[in-house]
Amino acid sequence: MRVSSKIFRPVFAIAAVAGFQLGADAATAGNRVLFLGDSFSMGAFGQVLDSRMRESGIDLFTVVAGGASPYYWLKAYQPLPCAIGYWQKTPANEKRLGYVRAVPKIEDLMDEYEPEIVVIQTGVNLYATLRSKRRPHDENRQEVRGLIEQMCGAIAEREAKSYWILPPHSHENRYPGDLQEELAVIMKEAVKEYNGAVFESRKVTHFDDPYPATDGIHYGPEDSRQWAERVAADFQVYLRINGSYASRVPIRATPIAGLAPPPAETAANPNLPEGNPGLALPPAGEGAEPIKVDLNELVRQGAKVELDLRLVAKSEIKSLVDVPYQNALGVFEYEVVKDRLGNYPFKKIRVAHGIVFHRHHTGAARREIGDTIALRLVPLAKYPSLQTWQTVDDLTPNFDLPLYTPTLDD
Repeated sequence: MRVSSKIFRPVFAIAAVAGFQLGADAATAGNRVLFLGDSFSMGAFGQVLDSRMRESGIDLFTVVAGGASPYYWLKAYQPLPCAIGYWQKTPANEKRLGYVRAVPKIEDLMDEYEPEIVVIQTGVNLYATLRSKRRPHDENRQEVRGLIEQMCGAIAEREAKSYWILPPHSHENRYPGDLQEELAVIMKEAVKEYNGAVFESRKVTHFDDPYPATDGIHYGPEDSRQWAERVAADFQVYLRINGSYASRVPIRATPIAGLAPPPAETAANPNLPEGNPGLALPPAGEGAEPIKVDLNELVRQGAKVELDLRLVAKSEIKSLVDVPYQNALGVFEYEVVKDRLGNYPFKKIRVAHGIVFHRHHTGAARREIGDTIALRLVPLAKYPSLQTWQTVDDLTPNFDLPLYTPTLDD
């Protein structure tokens, strides 16, 4: 059955869309645009918007990663894999992949493509951050705003402008209306600080299909196309005003007071055992040399770890009504009590457990804070199929810790 939700269709939109398709001369020749998107842009929405922008005569560089959020795009955070679809298209070539080991960072994309405008479709993956129960709500708001500020800052530092496509309306049993409005306000305020533009998608969309029979978020192809046409028409107007770059004027905006800069790579890592410099592990035995561990290499190779653990925090689903899919992973944080192989460098670890299987809670979901357990684990990236499950993660973000999961090989 096609997932379809109604989109408002004012008559004036037809003329606006026609203007976009026929008004290619509105864009100054040579304009370069970088388009970043999440799962909404993997299908009809992204295809239509990508086509309309190219029809306007600009040089477009599209990079779309399913499930992506500013945590994925920003260089301040560790590289993250994408296992639910990746699409990259330039004026010269195009590729679609089911899995990439690391989503490219916006700073690197800006340096490579040198865009004058960056179009960013994002936001729905920030609802979980905004309503996290692991910290006060004011801190959640600050976290979300800080992420948008960092994205805007990366763009402004390279003397480009930004155009943000805010999330469309979601079913309000999935995300309450006041939560959707709160995120929209935060994003608009942050983008305004950097002289960016926003398209308020909730004003032209409405999700009417049943929930949880659908995921309450993603629109069907026809409605996605109509949403994209509305964005395309608005972006055409934006190009008429902002598309001429005969002389590029640097944008200098000051981030919100109190926003902490990303930690330096040499800063002390609170996840490492006390007295452990960098990633040097204690000697394996009497007279042995300290073990040097390259964490990126450890994760890249899918190295197995065997740990005795104590549960200190967990993500959970109290009601199965909140799960739009049959299966779900929950992220748990453990204290490392004992490292049996001596190859895990941190004193804490985060583990993605299957907490819902075929719409039933698993034994892992019933684990209590303080419980101890011995686990054999591998990086979650080793199992791309698991990364297509819904992931519930309401822990305080900590991107120094790689995400592991129990091995399926034993």
